[in-house]
Formats: sequence, C-alpha cells, structure tokens
Amino acid sequence: MYKPSSGKASLSNLKVLLAEDNEVNKLLALSILRHWGIETQTAHTGNEVIAMMQEHDFDMVLMDIQMPEKSGIEATQAIRQLDDEKKRNVPIIALTANALRGEEKKYLAAGMNDYLTKPFKETELYNVIQRVLSDNSSFGSRYESDAVENLNLPSDGEQLYDMTLVNELAQGNADFIKSLVQIFINTIPQTTKEMAEACEQKNWEQTGKLAHKLKSTIDTMQILSIKEDVRTIEMSCKNAKQIDHVPYLVKRVYAVIEKATVQLRKEFSL
Repeated sequence: MYKPSSGKASLSNLKVLLAEDNEVNKLLALSILRHWGIETQTAHTGNEVIAMMQEHDFDMVLMDIQMPEKSGIEATQAIRQLDDEKKRNVPIIALTANALRGEEKKYLAAGMNDYLTKPFKETELYNVIQRVLSDNSSFGSRYESDAVENLNLPSDGEQLYDMTLVNELAQGNADFIKSLVQIFINTIPQTTKEMAEACEQKNWEQTGKLAHKLKSTIDTMQILSIKEDVRTIEMSCKNAKQIDHVPYLVKRVYAVIEKATVQLRKEFSL
C-alpha cells in the first residue's frame, strides 16, 4: 500500500471526516486513511455531516457530492455558515463520480477547496490532501487537462464527425445540410448536458433514455468515437448492469460532443 512521504507535516496528525454513503467507497477510503494513521470518522448523510461538524473539530472533510437528505454541496454551504470560525473554514474536498467540465464551478461556489474524481488511487488522494494543506490547490484550472487526460479522447485536430451520410440524404441541397447541422448545435449539446446531470444524480433510467435520444443523431453524423459508448450507456442503465462504468462513458460522450460542436460551428460558420 502507498506510503506518503514524511517531508511535510505528518498526515497522521490529521482528524478527517469522511462523508460517503456508498459502503464500498467508504471501506476503500477508510482503508487508505487509517493505513496512513489518520483519525477518521464517517457520516452517511448530509445532515449527519452538519451535525458532526457542530459537535466535533476536524482538520478536513472528504465530501461525497451525492448523499441522502442533503447533497455534499448543500452540506458544504451549511458548514460555511457555522458560527465557529474554525469549523466554518475547515478544508473540504469534493468526492465525485463525475468530473464534467463546468462542474468544478459548483464545488468552488459552494465553498469547497478542491475535488477528487472517483474511483481514485491512493497517490491521487494523497496529492489532493497535500495541495489543500499547503494551500496550493489551483482548483478549477486543473480540471480540463485532468478530465481530457483520463478519457482517452480522439487526438486534437482529428475531425470527430463524417458528413457522408448527411450528404447522401441531402442530395446536394446545401441549405438542408446547414439546417441539419444547426439543429445538431441547438439540441445535441443540451441533451448531452441533461444526460450528464441525470448521471450526476444517479438517475439511471433518465440517463439511459437520454442516451437513446442521442443515438440516432450520433449515427447520422457518424461520430464513431462514441457510437458504442452511447449504446453501452443506454443498455447499462436499462438493465442496471455495470452502472459503475456509466459516469466515465457519459463524461467521454460529453467531451466529444462538445468538441464536435466546436468543429461544426467552425466548418459551417454557425
């Protein structure tokens, strides 16, 4: 198991509140933290987090975004309004299954100090804790590069769509093609955003329905890099199987659609 360096203040001096309602995630995080000698208490709901913060002193909170009763964001907002200055300013690290671009702004606005995408490695947890302890957390500025690096996206400059099928359907009608592209720009990014939000809320039924809604357009535009991803999202959500992999696929689809939209706007001057 990974052992943190002892160059800075020992992590074993920390008292951490772990807010996590998923028992597997909780067990894994506790195993790491306690191996490092960190005194750790746990909370299952947002309300428990607030109550424990009022009753005890902690050096840091690891805050799951999706929890019963109150979300991690709501719990953080409540902590930031506590009367006790020390409790009010406790460092809070968001734990999230979704690192979609723009989401980090919600965490920052709520008063969180940094975030970590699940599932995470021990070294990643250690690094984010050290960033926060050293007040060197460039929260948000790392987001885009981190997300893109982990999503195995097509290379920069690669055209993400193929207009062959659209051109066949258009039969030389340039206005038809431009209208279809405009419809894509007006609707598909929004549908993808709604799918990401449903996934963030663990609303798998809605996530699957929105993936189905995207499928035919992605086929028509031949965005091949995410063709199978969308089908996997739909079927996983429909059958409630391999759900843990869905957030990763949703992030990937979101990123590719965003890039494809930029390319379409540029090509068709829209």
